[in-house]
Amino acid sequence: MSTPRITVAEMDAHIQRVCDTHGIERIGGRRAIAYRRGPAGRRRLGIRIPPIRSQITYAVALHELGHLIGPGRSGTRLEKEAAAWRWALANSIVELSDHARRSSGRLRSYVLWAEHRQHRRRPPRIPSPESPFWAVLRELEA
Repeated sequence: MSTPRITVAEMDAHIQRVCDTHGIERIGGRRAIAYRRGPAGRRRLGIRIPPIRSQITYAVALHELGHLIGPGRSGTRLEKEAAAWRWALANSIVELSDHARRSSGRLRSYVLWAEHRQHRRRPPRIPSPESPFWAVLRELEA
């Protein structure tokens, strides 16, 4: 017996439900970002995401939501990225295909970004070998 196929409309509706539940503004745009606007006491959370047209754009939207409502929002840049992907994978209503995981999860680019900046006076921190960051990276690249 096969599992029922989740449609793009259902993935889009899931993103909207999460936004509505947490009071997150959702706006369209080509480049996905999570943001916080306003003074600390009245801060509005939001995501700018492309339209949900595939598992890839769905995963990216979940990742941006993970930056706002998932655990691990403090820490180094790489740790925050991994935490947002971990939240996205855990909260997806569809098991992401290998292609979707590899295409949407660009954690490797953050590692390269950090490695190329190690010469700076205050270089970005690369997680230690035992950090959960590497497990998330392996899962996304599998």
